[in-house]
Amino acid sequence: MPGFLFARQLARDFNRPDYFNMLRSMSSTELDHWYEFHSERPLQTEVQQWQLAHIAAGTLGGKVSQYLPQAHKPKTVQQQIAIWNSMS
Repeated sequence: MPGFLFARQLARDFNRPDYFNMLRSMSSTELDHWYEFHSERPLQTEVQQWQLAHIAAGTLGGKVSQYLPQAHKPKTVQQQIAIWNSMS
């Protein structure tokens, strides 16, 4: 089952600022079909990021992967506790 990140990206590609309403208007089967469709064909945002990374690599040098956005790793429970403790 696709997550909310995919739903927000899909809503952005459909020019829908209200992704919760978009999700309410479609069945889970329809959402799964969109997910399968976009697993074979990247979302518009991903295509644009890939194109810009190629331009940057060609212009500035380096590998294309250096210019693609990196996914943030979730913080561990210990890291979250340390952050909360540092704020007190």
